[in-house]
Amino acid sequence: MAARFWRCVLGCELFVAAMIAWLCTPARDWPAALALALGLFVAMQFLLVGASLLAARLTGGKTRSGTGYGLRAWVSESLHFLHVQLAMSAPRAGAARRCPPSEPAQRPLLMLHGILCNHAVWRRLGRRLAAAGFAPITAPDFEPLDAGIDDYRACAERELLALHGQCRAPVAIVAHSMGGLVARSLLATLGPEVISGVVTVASPHHGTTLARCLPLAGARQMRPDSEWLAALNAAQEGRFPVPLTSIHGREDNLVVPAQSAVLRGAESCELRGLGHFGLLRSRRSLEAIVNALVRHAGRT
Repeated sequence: MAARFWRCVLGCELFVAAMIAWLCTPARDWPAALALALGLFVAMQFLLVGASLLAARLTGGKTRSGTGYGLRAWVSESLHFLHVQLAMSAPRAGAARRCPPSEPAQRPLLMLHGILCNHAVWRRLGRRLAAAGFAPITAPDFEPLDAGIDDYRACAERELLALHGQCRAPVAIVAHSMGGLVARSLLATLGPEVISGVVTVASPHHGTTLARCLPLAGARQMRPDSEWLAALNAAQEGRFPVPLTSIHGREDNLVVPAQSAVLRGAESCELRGLGHFGLLRSRRSLEAIVNALVRHAGRT
């Protein structure tokens, strides 16, 4: 479903760009029209990301970002956003390899994506983690798109227990955005015998004001005044049963305010000059995620 959603988004963007190019170029000058359409399509990504960064700055309360970091985040996030749109709209790749009982794995990993996303957001990080020795890696899709976090938790728990049972080892979790809340909800009933550690990336642990813009059940649970989120934090914050690291950025264009990603009792890693998807794909964030997982493994 997420793939169809992003195909529709890309289709609309391309249609608008093509119509503007057709109206603005001389008749039959197809090379110029094509070049203009492609340029407008890329410019739309900068416009959309710029609008989200401006909204985050205006509604971010005490959080302030320097102009230099803001410009870096705008440029890099626009390119990352374009890339993930293209990746998420593509057909699903083959299922992740599972470890059979006769081949015990020492570093199984579960990856949980955010709202309106799918497994494709993990491709770059998945390759980096596989190269670092993590295997097998499973990245389920959360569907339907309008479900609540508790529904996604049930899906994640099935995948987690299957991976743990097949590999006979605690499973590490890496989660992006809403996926971080799904991962934390798993900790309510599952401990270190099943989960070795959790790394959340750009997760709104205390809610995000921009969630009010999405009329989805999962988004309502990510609002700052969410009763679901308040109950989760009251039960967990400051006393996590496994190592937990929150990787976040002050220039995050979707988690507002940025300090929402900071958790009492969890290790905090702030990366500057990166937006919401840049925190998932940049070289600095990839290294921070790998290092956090290695530290977690050393504590278990």
